[in-house]
Amino acid sequence: MAIEGIWNLEVATPFGKHPATLVIEKEGDALGGRIDSRLGSIPLEDARGGSDDFEAGVSYEARGQTYHARINGRSDGDRIEGTIKVALPIAPPVRYTGTRGS
Repeated sequence: MAIEGIWNLEVATPFGKHPATLVIEKEGDALGGRIDSRLGSIPLEDARGGSDDFEAGVSYEARGQTYHARINGRSDGDRIEGTIKVALPIAPPVRYTGTRGS
């Protein structure tokens, strides 16, 4: 699966660009993994995808509140790109790009 692996991301938020690491793992017939960023290590929830794409949910706490978001992406083998959309009406989707890590 081309989407599996470690990805070094650059997330373009309204507050600037931030690094993150996305780990996508195959767990039996399902996908799993996590995203590590300045918000901490957040497990992927309900992850699914094909050989070159994925979609998952994440839940994280910030300033005493729990937030939910959807992350999706597509890989060409060495590069990945996609969006992260926080489940808030005023939050625009943020784009990320990345390269395969080790």
